[in-house]
Parts: sequence; C-alpha cells; structure tokens
Amino acid sequence: MTLLGKSFSVIILILSLTFMVLALAVNASHRNWRDVVTGPGGLKEQIQDYESTNEQLRDTQQRVEAALAREQAARRTALGALTTQLDQLKDQLQKREESYQQKEAQNTVFAQTDRSRALQLEELTAEANRLRQQIRKEQEDRDTLFTQTLKLTDQMNKLRGIVQIQSERNDQLMAQVTRYKEVVDSKGIDINEPLDGSPPDRNGTVLVINRPKKLIEVSIGYDDGLRSGHHLEVSRQGRYLGKVRVLKIEPERAVAEILPDFSQGTIQEGDRVDTTLD
Repeated sequence: MTLLGKSFSVIILILSLTFMVLALAVNASHRNWRDVVTGPGGLKEQIQDYESTNEQLRDTQQRVEAALAREQAARRTALGALTTQLDQLKDQLQKREESYQQKEAQNTVFAQTDRSRALQLEELTAEANRLRQQIRKEQEDRDTLFTQTLKLTDQMNKLRGIVQIQSERNDQLMAQVTRYKEVVDSKGIDINEPLDGSPPDRNGTVLVINRPKKLIEVSIGYDDGLRSGHHLEVSRQGRYLGKVRVLKIEPERAVAEILPDFSQGTIQEGDRVDTTLD
C-alpha cells in the first residue's frame, strides 16, 4: 500500500470516529417532546400549577381589595363621626361664646344700672339737702306760728290720748318682739338665714384639693351659714370653673365634692368659691 492509500485510510478512520461521536451525541440529546409536555412534571402540569397559583393570587388580591374597601369604608365612617363630633364641638363653642356675650351684655346692663343708681343717689342727696333747708324754714315758721298752736291745745290733748294708747300698744309689741327674740335665740335660729334653706351670700377660697376622691376643702363653714347639701360656685378671676356640693361642715371650713356635670375647668388651690353668683 502506498503512502497516499494509508493517508486516505487514516482520514476515513478519523471521519468514521467523528461521525460516530456525532451520532452518539445526537442520540444522547434526543428528547421526546410529548413526554416533556404531557408527562409527570411536564410543561402542561407546570402551566396548570401556574394557573392554579395565579387563581389563588387573584382570590387573595380580591380578598385584600375587599378588606381594603372595608377599611376605607370604616375610615370614612370614623372620619364622618369625627367630623360630626367636630361640628358638635363647634356648636358648643358657639353656644359658649353666645353665653359669654350675653354675660358681657348683662355686665354692661349692670354697670349702666349702677351708674344710674349713683346718679339717683346724688339726686336723692340733693333732695335731702333741700328738705333739710325746708325743715329749717319750717322750724322758723313754727316759731312765728307758735301763738296759733295754743288754739289747737284741745286737739293736742285728744291726740295725746291717742298717742298714749299707741304707746301702750307699742310697749306690748316690744314685749312680744323681745319674747320672740328670746325664743329664737333659745332655738338657735338665725333670723338672717334664708327661709328657703339656701346659703347666705358668702365667699371663700379653695384650701386643699384631693383629685383622686374629687374633694376640695374651702375656707368657709358653719359659722358662715354653710350647711351640708349647699352648693358652691367655683371661679378664678371671673372665669366660671364648676360647682361643688358640701359634704362635711366645720365652724370655719368645709369639705365638698366636685360635681362633674358642671365642670368647665380644672379647680386649683386659691380659686374663689361663692354661695351664689351675681
């Protein structure tokens, strides 16, 4: 065999081996696509899994959207309630402002009344001075008319008899008044105390505050006409703070409970208390 023949034989052998390797590679890489698609764990099953997962995600999204809608509705309801409460508070504030304006108007009326009464007092004082002058003149006229009084002596005697009777009646009345005073004093009745049981016009200050028990101690007591059950008004520099009810009484101080229904501010030590508000 010549060199050329040997060369061709080698080339043919190499090509044969190459085609054999290619054939083995093609055979190894060959896949049954039907089994890949429809077999267990295939693409069809994966697609179904993905669709099932997608459906679950859609259900979850719908539930979340429904919950979000409910939450938004609840927030809108809460916002509406807060808006209503705000409107109520605004109405209360407007009413308080109107009440304050009414109090200011009343204060103005009272001030005008005080001024008018002061003017009336001046007029009455001037009238009293005129009356004094008139009395002096009448006394002078009386001296000049003394002679005429003699003619009225008989009438005066009659009048003396009437005066005597009235004097005796006055003595009787004085004796009765004295007796009534003795009875009143013996019974411990204060004639200046109001008949309806309301406290006299007194004022004092807050001495001690017990906030947990909602109690306060004030500087007026039994000697000031205060009794258990009386109500006191609390204020600070003209601002109304609330009302308290007297529970315990001592001669010069008392313990009262804070009435929450009338509270319009925080009561502090040193605040003013009044039995009545003008």
